[in-house]
Amino acid sequence: MNLEKNEYMVNNYLHQLSKNNVLKIVVTDGTTEIARSFLYRILTDDVFGKNQCVFVSLYELSTKTMFLESLAIELYSFSPKLLSGISYSNNVFEFKDADVVICIGHSREYNFKEPEYTESFFKDYVLISKFYGQVINKYVKKDARIIVLGNTAATIISKYAKSIPIKNITTLSMLNLNIVKNQIAAQANCLPTEVKNIIIWGSNGSYCFPDCRYLYLTNGKPLKDSIKIWIYNDLPRIIRSTYNRACLINSIAYALAEHCKILWNGTPENEWTSMGVLSDLSYSIQSGIFFSFPVICKDKQCEIIKKWLRKQREY
Repeated sequence: MNLEKNEYMVNNYLHQLSKNNVLKIVVTDGTTEIARSFLYRILTDDVFGKNQCVFVSLYELSTKTMFLESLAIELYSFSPKLLSGISYSNNVFEFKDADVVICIGHSREYNFKEPEYTESFFKDYVLISKFYGQVINKYVKKDARIIVLGNTAATIISKYAKSIPIKNITTLSMLNLNIVKNQIAAQANCLPTEVKNIIIWGSNGSYCFPDCRYLYLTNGKPLKDSIKIWIYNDLPRIIRSTYNRACLINSIAYALAEHCKILWNGTPENEWTSMGVLSDLSYSIQSGIFFSFPVICKDKQCEIIKKWLRKQREY
């Protein structure tokens, strides 16, 4: 496989994709472990629908492109059913006619402090996010779904990807949501899938807050008072201290695939999830930034829940 793709060949292949109902998915930072684990999940699970074939385009910076070939070979070897094809390079043409773009980024949701705003790491973060926004604006389909790791990156990308409807850009809150569900399930002696309607407010890392006022268990059991006290006193600290650990790489990838699956297939009736979307002043959150809200998903878009929450009772 050649690292540099001939544009004529790629154009011809994209034409075939459109005729065969194949979904084109672009994954940035393709050499990262998050990208590898995410791709494994979407190629072994019906993330985008039952038996939905996908074409994967891997984009990476020029200094790392040489490592993409081994990943492409690996993906071909374990996914003969769903994988229609792979392309990979440091050419922005990889984004052409994408249906889904997964922007991983090189720092995820790093919590920048004010003194760091003048450092090269922050400048690189901003420039790369701006670059992705410009490329998305120019090359991807206008109805594409853009999923970004990091609210700050998504805010920057959205300012330069003006051709993409803002409702089509979302960020990952599922990791924190999964951590909260697992922590509560361990306390309540139930399965994480039995814990419903938790809300993740804010961003990731130390800037998120797990709201459990509307929590219920599908097994019908009430929460003990001791668990309610633990949720109030200890759970936020646990989430803040857990998020940035390196061991969460696979968990992030799993959560990213689950985010796509819910976005694509919708939330179950009378349930919500949490996703980062551009604030529209809902709940008095400053507009113009990406922020995690309670949302329902339908028709591959998510909508902030507003009136529904006022009718729900607290646990």
